[in-house]
Order: sequence, then structure tokens, then C-alpha cells
Amino acid sequence: MNDFASELSKRLIRHAEFTSYMGRLQSVGAATTLPSKLEINVAALEGDVIGKLLYCASVFAQSTSEKHIGIAQTIAFNAMLVCQEDSIMERCSTILTEIGNFPSIKYAESHYGSKPSSLLGMVQRNVVEYLNTVRVHGANIALTDYQKGVWDSLKLGESLAVSAPTSAGKSFLVIEHLCLRAISEAEFTFVYIAPTRALLAEVHMKIKERLASHPDIRVTDIPSYDDTPGQIFILTQERFQVLLSTTSALVDLVIVDEAQNLSDGARGMILQNCVEQCFERNENTHVVMLAPGAEGFKAAVESLGMPHISEVSTTVSPVLQNRIVVSKTPSLNQIEFKLLTEYGSLPIGSMTCDRGISNPDSRLAAVALELGSLGGSLVYAKTPTEAAKLAGSLALGINDAGNENDELVAFIKDHIHPDYHLINMVRKGVAFHYGQMPALLREAIENAFRKGSIKFLVCTTTLFQGINLPARNVFLNTPARGKGDSQILDPALLWNFAGRAGRMTKDIVGNVFLVDYYSWSEQPMDKFSKFTIKSALTDSITENINDVLAVLNGSSFPGKPRDDSYRNAIASAGMLITKARQETIGDFLLRVAPDLDYLESIKIRESALSASKKISLPQSVVDSSWMLNLFALNNLMSFLDKSIKDGVIDDLIPKNPSDLSGGSLTHYKFIFNQIFKHVKGYEGNYGGYVSRIAVRWMEGRPYPVIIRFEMKAKKLQISKRRAQEQLNLSLDSNYKVKIIRDMNPNSVIKDTFDTIEDVVRFQLVQMGKAYIDILTHVLISNGLRHKVAEIFDFSMALELGVSTLTSRSLLELGLSRIAASALQNEIPDSDWDVSKARKALLEFDHTPFKFSRVILEEISKVRVALGGEKLVGV
Repeated sequence: MNDFASELSKRLIRHAEFTSYMGRLQSVGAATTLPSKLEINVAALEGDVIGKLLYCASVFAQSTSEKHIGIAQTIAFNAMLVCQEDSIMERCSTILTEIGNFPSIKYAESHYGSKPSSLLGMVQRNVVEYLNTVRVHGANIALTDYQKGVWDSLKLGESLAVSAPTSAGKSFLVIEHLCLRAISEAEFTFVYIAPTRALLAEVHMKIKERLASHPDIRVTDIPSYDDTPGQIFILTQERFQVLLSTTSALVDLVIVDEAQNLSDGARGMILQNCVEQCFERNENTHVVMLAPGAEGFKAAVESLGMPHISEVSTTVSPVLQNRIVVSKTPSLNQIEFKLLTEYGSLPIGSMTCDRGISNPDSRLAAVALELGSLGGSLVYAKTPTEAAKLAGSLALGINDAGNENDELVAFIKDHIHPDYHLINMVRKGVAFHYGQMPALLREAIENAFRKGSIKFLVCTTTLFQGINLPARNVFLNTPARGKGDSQILDPALLWNFAGRAGRMTKDIVGNVFLVDYYSWSEQPMDKFSKFTIKSALTDSITENINDVLAVLNGSSFPGKPRDDSYRNAIASAGMLITKARQETIGDFLLRVAPDLDYLESIKIRESALSASKKISLPQSVVDSSWMLNLFALNNLMSFLDKSIKDGVIDDLIPKNPSDLSGGSLTHYKFIFNQIFKHVKGYEGNYGGYVSRIAVRWMEGRPYPVIIRFEMKAKKLQISKRRAQEQLNLSLDSNYKVKIIRDMNPNSVIKDTFDTIEDVVRFQLVQMGKAYIDILTHVLISNGLRHKVAEIFDFSMALELGVSTLTSRSLLELGLSRIAASALQNEIPDSDWDVSKARKALLEFDHTPFKFSRVILEEISKVRVALGGEKLVGV
């Protein structure tokens, strides 16, 4: 690359004919990816036009400008799509060689037979490929230039910020780096932070598979430290916080995936605090941050108190991603296509549809069915309810139900519910996907999509980050999320989701269809948007100082417990009180909120110091539970102290549900009601509702059992309400009876999933840990240290969904809760440690048992990841 090429590239781009030729090439290239019945309204490209553009691309490929390199790649990809003549293909291959995109070159070779014919071309190809090739797990892999840059930077051992589009292959490199370090070092603690449980499970299995031949290395997603010399933790930021609160171990390497989540309110604050703690313990901690196209790393790093961090970034995706606007033609049953490019909106053509598309409400489904038959299609929905409805619409439009997904259907019937509406959709190759679904169900759906038996997958924002699930097509018809259109998504999120279109090494192109784009409230796909990495704590303190002060002063907060502003103010205040307790509040404010004026800074500092004196919680509780309302936790401590002094002890000590002989619901109903009352301010019997689900969840009960109990409870509730209506009518003949609908099984299933994930595994886990820590302190303070040993760690049991050591060991080995619970029912010992569970899995004979195919496939996959063989016949 050289400056001359950069200057010449600028001149070529400014040439009068370049924009016209480039637009025509892109439009015709996009047209080749659409159905054959498309009527193209772009003039055909003459051979000399493609030749001229390829000449330009050969110049751009040598430029020092990333923009020019991106244009060179765009020309090469589109030329491949438009013309497969040997001479054209060879020139395209040469351009991709010059910019170092070897995955795409290999795709072109296998699908188009494009190989250099000249000696010079072959030498160039082989030399450049050799320079970009690294040894990964026994195989030579040719990386893109960007990947090679990341790889070389990782080997230097410096803290690093890695920013690239979704499909650039950055996670693969970082995971391999982590594994190579684990193999070469005798003693270490590594942590990989993933923001969602779905991504956590995917990374956990990848690392286990990579290290299958090294059983001495502990790889776990459970936040508990043991005496193994080498340990790798794959954790959410909340689980990492738990780990840091229970061990003083030094962390050698921290990988923060989806680092843009530093901006994510209270969760971002937890992430920031975890990274800060690592540096406080070990200033040599190696930090690697990953983000899908981001800026602002420098300011974020300064707020974290980290040393200098190097950046390796690119905005060039290794595959071609067409942004295609789809609009209905007025008065005709046609759709028109336009391509969004940096040169503006370019016409492609129009197509008569096989189905009516006049109804705007069903147009997204109709368009997806018209255009999504080739390759897998991801379709966005704003909410889980809308995702299920949209998937149902897609299934209605598919006539034939195949048998490709019979095993997935059987799994859903056996392990969720036989009436779950997902079943009929799956039969037709359609599914929906959202974060609160059971992990193994999500993974089974993802696997079916990868295999191609699920053709259409309707998803919420859960798939906007992290999970490796690329598709040929992505469909969007809104820039919003949630109910209504008031919550507009960060444009960077939409671009990240659009990045799912196109599969590196499996394709060179993907299409992002923007349905009715010009009627959206905003047009965020016109121009590429990066995430801005920033500290949520900095934002909260700087932008919402009055809310934070209200919490610090113990005032009643105007927001509701579910409002983001409420949670952010609570967490910000908690962090400030923690720093006031540690006597570092002044320096902390200078670092995280440098834009506060002098008087605001004084006011915040004095309020935090005053609050820290009013709160008598032990420091350990403040340090680990600052994201909760510390004043409320102080009140909880007072309640527990008074209750114990009054002789109420056993009712307050959480027990293992399996030890309570049928009294577990009553026991936890009382504890949960106290937690919700004192921490959240909820009066009434909300803890009673939650305990029905939470206790059975802790016991490891299967989803069908939990759902069956919830349906029974719902039917009883409806019967009581109807009886009350009849009583009201009998007492007053003029009473207008309210219509009470029959129970909807699918609503009960969704509500159960939501309660498990949002309340049981999130809110109650955080509040439960605080409750246990406070109760421990109060018992010891009252001379009852011997009672501490009776406390059951229900917080961890709620997080994992199991209460036996054997089930926990199976989870650590990589099994989902569904599979672990099914296996536990057949294992004659509830106290196996990880080594015993590992041995049993490797020796497991499934033939005497009736496990579903999905569970057997997961067990087989885990066996391979542990260094064993696949199950016979699976």
C-alpha cells in the first residue's frame, strides 16, 4: 500500500463516469441475488465497464485508505456475481488477494473455479496467503489482513480494543488466543465476559471443544473458584461480580465481548466495576475488548482507570452486504427494489408477487416468503409476543410440512409442552427466538437454522449481538423495539443485526431487506453507524445528577422500580457510596465524571459521604450489592436483626428445597415476600407467586412440570374470578358481568419463561445474594455463628436452576439445565463432583433410557468437548 495509490484512488473516485459505472455494477450485482422473475430496470453492463472498474479496484486495493479498500472489495464481489468469465474471475481473485480476504478467495475458488493462471499470479497468491496463515488447532488457516493484524497484536500481550463488523471473525481469534495461552501457562485465571446467557453458552462450548485434550484446565460458567492451577471462567458480568466477591484471586486475562455494553445502564456499571477490580488487584491484567464497529474506546478506558489500550479496528466486512429497500408498487401487486449505497439510492428493478401484499400489517411476512426461499432468513420482531405472531404468519404462508424437524418437534412436546404453538411452526420450517426461552430450546432452534431445516427464524434483539448465527437474508420493517414505536433502537444495533447477512467462508454476499423503509419514523440504514463506547456510570452521574442525588439523600424516587432511569440512579448512588466508604470518592469522581462543575462535584461527594454514614451495612455487602438500593438493604438488615432478637430464626434461614418435605413453597413464600417488601417496596403476596416457580426451578424440575403447575394455578384463578362475578350478579341484578377469557396455554408458557429469566434468574439472584450476606452478618452479630452453616445458597440455585451437586457438576461440564436435570433423574447419587460426572459422561450408555434426540445430541457434543467420542447412533 502507498500514498501514490491513495492519491490516485481519490482522483479515480472523483471521475465523472466512476459513480455512474459503480452504481450500475452494484445494482446489477444485487439483482443477481434476487429471484429470477425480477424485472431489472438497470442497463446491462458492457465488458469494458467491468474492466475499467476492476482497474480502479486494483488501484484502490493498494491504497492506505480503508474506504478505498472497501470499495475495491465491493467491486470485486459484484463483478464475481455479474460475470463469471475466467478472465474477470481471475482479476477479482487478484484484487481479493491484494487486500488479504482469503476466506472469500477460497469461496470463489470452490464455487466459481477462479484461480490465478499466470506464474506471477500464483506466486503472489501463495506468498500473500503464506504471510496471512496461522496455525490453529492443528490446521493452517489463512486470515484476512484485519484478522492477521488482530492476531499479531494479541501476541504482544498488551491490552487491546478490537472493533470490526459482526462477520469479521474477531471472536474466533480471541478465543484461540485465550486457549493457546491456557495450554502454554502452568497457572492462570482467565475470564471471558459475555453479556447474555445465550452467548455465554456458545463461547463455553467453543472453549471446551478447543481444550478437549487438556482436561487439567478447568473451563466453567459457574462463578466459584477452586484450587485448579488453570481456570477459565465464561461469565456474564453479574456472575463475574459474584466470583470477585467470593475470591481474592488475581485475574490474568479478561476478555470483554460486546464491549459496547459498558453503556448499558446498571449492567454496564457492573461490567465497569468488575474490570476496575481486576486492575486494583493486578495492574498487569491483560484486557481485550471486542465490539462490532465502535468508537470512544479512549474515553471509556480513562473512566475505567485502565492503562493505555491499543485499538485495532476496521469498518470493512469480509462479505458483501446489500441494503435493499423493498416498497410496494402503487396499484399493482408488485414490489420495487432500491439499493442503498454511499452514492445514494439506486434502482434495481421490480417483481410481481405470487401472494397479495396490499395489507401493511402482514407485508413483512409476505415479503419474507417471496424473497427468503434461498438461504436462511432472519426476520426481526420488536417483542417476543410479536415474534411468535409473525412466525405464525410465516407458517400460514407455507403449505407443506416436511419431516426434517420431527426430532425438534418431539423435544418441544416432551420438554416444554405438547400444546406449545411453536410446534406447528417448526413443522413448516419456521421458528421464533427470544432471550427468555430455555437455553437448550434456543440452541436446538439455532442448530436447526444452521442446518437449514429452519428456513425462517423470527427474532428479537437477542440476536443483535454476539451469537454466531449468520444468514443469507435479513428482514427489517422498523427501527423500534418494544410495544409501540416510541423506543427507537440505537442505529448501531440495527447495523449490527444487518451484519448477520452474509456468511464468511460460506458466501460472499448477504441481503438486508428494508421493508417499507421510507415510511419508517427514521432512516438509520442510510449511513453506517458505529457504537459509541462510553461509561454508563459517567452518563448517569453527569446527565441525571438530580436523580442520583435524590437516591443518595434517601428521598423517595419519582420513577418506578422497572424504569431504566430508576435502576441507573440506584446503581450510580450505590457505587458512589461504595467509593465514599473506601475514601476514594474524590479521585473516583474526577475519573468517571470529569465534566461535572465544581459545585456539582462537591454536592455529589458530600451526599455520598453522608449516605455512607447513615448506612450501617457491612462493607462486604456494600461492595457486592451496591447496584441495589443500599438504604433498602439497610432496612432489610434492621428487619432481620429485630426478627432474630424476637426469636424468629428458622423461618428466615433459607433451606435446600429438597430438605423441607413439602414445606418449601411456604418457607420461600415468606422469605421472598420479605425480600420484595424491603428491597423493592412491594406489598402483598408477590413472593407467593414467584415462589411457585422459583422453588420448582431450584429443585431442577423440568419445564413441563413447572408449566403444568402454572396452568393449574391459572385455571383456578379464572374459576375463582368467574365465581366472584356470578356472586356479584346474584347480589345485584344490574351488575354488568365482566367477560373472563379461558386460559391461553401459550400465554402461560411465555409468562413462565419471563418470570424465570427476568425475576427468578436476575432480580432474585441479586437480591438473594444480598439477603444471604446480610443474614450471615446479623446471625454472627447476634452470637449465632453456628446457624450460618444452615444457610442454603438459594441465590446460586436460582441462577443455575438446580440444587444438587451432581446437577451443578453436569452444568459445569457444559450441559444445559434441561439435559442435566434429565440425567440427574437417572443417576443414583446427588453428590457427584465434576471429576465423577465427567467420568460418567464419557462412559455413558444411553440405550437403556428414553432421552429425546436433542438431549442425546447435546450429551454427545459435550462428550466430544471433553475429549471423548460421540454417542453411538446419535
